Amino acid sequence: MAAATPEITNIGDALAGLVHQFADPWAFLRELVQNSIDAGSPQIDVRIDHDPTRGTMMVEVADAGEGMSREIIDTRLTRLFSSAKEGDYTKIGRFGIGFVSVFAIDPDVVCVDTGRAGEWWRVVFRRDRSFERIRLHDPVEGTTVRLYKAASATEVETARERARETLAYWCKHVTIELHLDGERVNGPLDLEGLCKLRHEEEGTTLVMAIVPQAEALRGYYHGGLTLHEERDASLPYIAYKIDSRFLEHTLTRDNVIRDANYAKAMTIVQTAARGRLLDQVFARLEQIAAGEAAPAEERELLYRCAEAPFNYRYAQPRWLTMKVLPTIGGPPVAMKTLRDQATARPVLRATAMSPLVEAMRADKHFVIACAARDAIDTLVYTATSAWATAISQWCTALPLAPEEARSWAPLCAATAALLKARGWKVREVTVGRFDYPESAIAERVAITQGRFGEVTKVEDIGLMASGWLASGRVLVLSALHPTLLHLRAVARREPELAAYLAIKSFFLHGELSSTMDAELASAAAEARWRRMEG
Repeated sequence: MAAATPEITNIGDALAGLVHQFADPWAFLRELVQNSIDAGSPQIDVRIDHDPTRGTMMVEVADAGEGMSREIIDTRLTRLFSSAKEGDYTKIGRFGIGFVSVFAIDPDVVCVDTGRAGEWWRVVFRRDRSFERIRLHDPVEGTTVRLYKAASATEVETARERARETLAYWCKHVTIELHLDGERVNGPLDLEGLCKLRHEEEGTTLVMAIVPQAEALRGYYHGGLTLHEERDASLPYIAYKIDSRFLEHTLTRDNVIRDANYAKAMTIVQTAARGRLLDQVFARLEQIAAGEAAPAEERELLYRCAEAPFNYRYAQPRWLTMKVLPTIGGPPVAMKTLRDQATARPVLRATAMSPLVEAMRADKHFVIACAARDAIDTLVYTATSAWATAISQWCTALPLAPEEARSWAPLCAATAALLKARGWKVREVTVGRFDYPESAIAERVAITQGRFGEVTKVEDIGLMASGWLASGRVLVLSALHPTLLHLRAVARREPELAAYLAIKSFFLHGELSSTMDAELASAAAEARWRRMEG
């Protein structure tokens, strides 16, 4: 062969650069698959074999596409290579750029069998990139590319795994059948998630769904071939895959070209995400709020997703009127309804029905079914600019059955007498239960109320009125508190002592000065002396 000329050297440098332009040498499989798809093949079979006798690995990519005539071989396939028979060098061709990647794994020989229009050819490429074209007499269907390389059995297994990973990533959604060693490795454009939608228009297919990650998957494809996959939070909790005629890969195949056509594809994505997808989210939340069963993870995720458009200012007014907020003991309500009422009275939150919830609902409060700072509570905040108020900031007392209440009469009477003797205005001392769901007073010995059983702010349950202008309060003893259960028995023999200890236990939740304690003890002793003398 003649000595290298400057022209040949420059082309050789360009060829070496193209061979090593990809980060993954096995990406040559993607290039061959793309060539086969462009040739119209309905199926592509990739096979990796090992000849232990010769210590050789063969990688074969076979398709049933149009194949190549001699003209195509000469003008496209071999434009980057030297001919062993002709010794010619020509300019870089588009077809050759993809094909030269077969040399990235440094094969010893590359053999291409192909045919078209009644002629069949074998082109053999050597390590030095020279090639030889051989006419075949037996028919060849489509194009088969075989790479031969010295390799051990372990190296072949590693190569097979690399091939599987490469095809599963770059060719996962090609629309033809793609097999590796007889096993299919591709599938439809799809993803897992909630409220999944599929959108199709000329030259573009889009799938998207709600996923748990705020930084969700963005997959870009062209003809089913992967161009690029990434994650970001530009559309929180929304994952998508888009296969579009508007998308192209960079020369190094490591990203998608972000140009005016890319912007057109992103407009399709944003229109679907901010329209149909979130319509489905809010429709599903209406079902859940109305009582349809759903896993806790799904509820949390969809409510988080419903919050995002309001924070990112692309919410639609129609979502405000959808009844997506569940209430305790009533129908779901819309965000707009809460917003309209929030100035008149606080929105409450609870996790279970209780007598207190019933009382608050009777007072026309909305009691949202949620926990503090969960996704539903966050949506309430989005609607009203205030977190829902815990219902445990209020309390009430539940009545006892008459026969049970009678057993407490001695303790109640003695306690009332002792309080009045000390100067407190007490309209009544009675007994009740504090053991309803989400009770803030379940462990209390006693509380005071304006009237028995009314809704009382927790901050007011320790008030005790005194003075001639003060209004008397009702002291409610806890029928389930172990201290009072013991004092109930004591009151049958020593009512004054039991009353003193009950009042002291009540005041222990607040401030009980030594002076007040001494006065109570003295009043109890005096009442006992009078009872004994009488």
